[in-house]
Amino acid sequence: MNYERPELLDKLAGAYVLGTMGAGARRRFTRLQGQSTVVQRAVADWHNRLAPLYGSIPAVAPPPALWTRISGHIQPDGDAQPAPRILDRLRKWFRPVLGFALGAVVATAFVSHNAHMFGMHHMSAALPASYVGILQDEGGKSRLTVGSHRHGETMTIRLLAPLAIPPGRVARLWALPAHGAPVPIANVAVGASAPIPLGGPAEDVFAGIARLAVSFEEDPAAAQPTGPYVLSGPCVRFW
Repeated sequence: MNYERPELLDKLAGAYVLGTMGAGARRRFTRLQGQSTVVQRAVADWHNRLAPLYGSIPAVAPPPALWTRISGHIQPDGDAQPAPRILDRLRKWFRPVLGFALGAVVATAFVSHNAHMFGMHHMSAALPASYVGILQDEGGKSRLTVGSHRHGETMTIRLLAPLAIPPGRVARLWALPAHGAPVPIANVAVGASAPIPLGGPAEDVFAGIARLAVSFEEDPAAAQPTGPYVLSGPCVRFW
């Protein structure tokens, strides 16, 4: 089997990063990483895709029963307990690893299972190539989603919670590139979810955009934000 076929490699790398790959396959894929820079890049790409979403979801603590099961594997004799020092080391090692894996699974599952929130209605087994944004307020509550197919020319904005726009102002959506000035995208219409024209392919609009943000503006056609961002979040590509 040619593991470096792009489509197959992308699926394997995704399963590896998400932690859904079986134990035997995972060992083989780990060995393959040590032999192929192409595989290493595929795994790194999946980490990069998911990393911006980790901060957009709540932390998930491993269940207490997990430590009991680990103890049972280390010390099968139910009457004997492994040395506390060993368990402490395991907890320190597993906590970030499990948190990372659970975070990745939750982030991807959230987008995949709630695709309608991003305007992705024709879902198949895999998420279509898309740009996705989840914007939060200062308290860390998700308030708004943005979604657009990679080669589409429209996007969908959906409010997850009411947005109190001050009288005489509009909620303006901005694309924030890693370098350079904010780029105006559209005004957020409260209660509406119809596709919004982008004026070009989403690939041209969102490529190179690290984050999205919303500010309240007096001028509906403001070229630059004049006030603070009230919502912000990562802009992530899924393909």
